[in-house]
Order: sequence, then C-alpha cells, then structure tokens
Amino acid sequence: MGHERVGSLPRTKRWREIVNAIGAIPAGGPSAVAELADSTLRNVSTRFRQIHRDRGVQAAFGYLVSLATSHLPQGAGVASPDTTLDENPSPARIAKNLKDWVGSHASSREYAELASRAASDTIVEWTRSQSRQQLLFDDSTLARSVWDRTANGRGFCEVARAFFAHFTERYLRYFLEREASAQIPSLEARQRFNQNLHAHVTEISQHAFETSKITQSFAAGWFNNHARLSRPSDSEIEDFLAKAFGKIHEELQRETGV
Repeated sequence: MGHERVGSLPRTKRWREIVNAIGAIPAGGPSAVAELADSTLRNVSTRFRQIHRDRGVQAAFGYLVSLATSHLPQGAGVASPDTTLDENPSPARIAKNLKDWVGSHASSREYAELASRAASDTIVEWTRSQSRQQLLFDDSTLARSVWDRTANGRGFCEVARAFFAHFTERYLRYFLEREASAQIPSLEARQRFNQNLHAHVTEISQHAFETSKITQSFAAGWFNNHARLSRPSDSEIEDFLAKAFGKIHEELQRETGV
C-alpha cells in the first residue's frame, strides 16, 4: 500500500486564490488573506493527523466498505452493519441506516456528523453516477448491482476518493468560516462573507476533490489486498484511514505558506 510522492498535485486554483476571490477581509489586504487561508489549512491539516482514531469516522467509512464487500463473509474483528442490499433499499434508506450506524458508534458528535454527511453524499453521488450510465429499464440500477461495481479496486477507489473529498470540503468550509468570523469586525461584513462563501462553494469543492486524488491509487491497492476473501477488519480500516488522512494532511501542508 505504499505510495511514492512526486511533486505537487495540479490545482485548478490554489487555496489562497480561492480565499482571495471570496473577499473575506477586503480591508486587510494580501497579508490578511494569506493568513486566513493558511490558518484554515493549518486547522484542517492538524485535525487530520489524528482523526482516523475517531470511532464515528471509522464507522462512516466502514459502512462504505461494507457496501462494497456485502457479498463477502464477515471476518474476525469486524463490526460492520448488515446492509441488506438484496432488499433493494433506496439511497435515502441506505443513508438513513448509515446515519444510525455512525450515531451508535460516535465518540465525537462533530466528527461523526461530518463523516456521516460525507458518506451520505458519497452514497447519493455514486448511485446517481451509476444510474445515469444505464438504460431506463435496465435492472442494473438495483442497489445490489450498483454497489457490486465497488467490489473491486477500480470502483472502490472512486468511492473512497469521493468520501475524502466531501469530508475535506466540509472541513475547509467549517474552518474558513470560523477563522473569518474571528477576524471580520462587523455583522454586515460577516453576512457579506457568508454570501461570498456560498457563491464559491464549487471552487472549494473542486479544491477538495483535487486534494483527495492522493488517496485514489493506494485505495485500490488496499482494497485488492484486504477485501478479497472477507470484509476488512476494524483495525485494517483504521490503518487505511490513518494513511489516507495522513496523505491529505501532507497535501494541505504543502499549500501553507507558499
């Protein structure tokens, strides 16, 4: 599951450019924008150093793993839910089961909520993308068929990347709003910032998606190595999360102070 890092990942826009475009602190000048951008990245990357230990985050990602491996027997040291794909649940029902599963394992409400939302977004996004590829009356849109397409390294790495992209996007927005609110002096300016932030959500989402690319190649290798005969154990999932969030931490650090 090793991954050799060569250079920086390409970006449609650098993080500082996005923050500058939002115009969070127009009176502060370039130095204020740079500090806001860097402090946001530092906060997110610091959290990502330890977040793999959170049980709610593990449960959210573990649920996605269980969807991809529902055809396999449950191995030792696994506490995964029964996803009942043979009952053809809707994406909304799968997302509801996910939320309940994460809620029953949460050790931090903040982390659990972010992870649950990121995984729910991934479930809906994956289902839609697969359904659009099929004819209207093709039975391959059934839940079992949709999630069977993640039962290999190629499919799973796309789902994993989507989860980390959604999770990173939500944390970037959370800390950017928090840091800006601490620096913006007036209520009117805060309201203007919130409007601008909403207008630039697509750019933040794109940045998070590009940042998460670092997880894609080794996610495929991990799945092929750990999910061939049985579902990965909880400890294997935690180890994968540690490496994935560690890679994203490194990517975010590369943009700090540059």
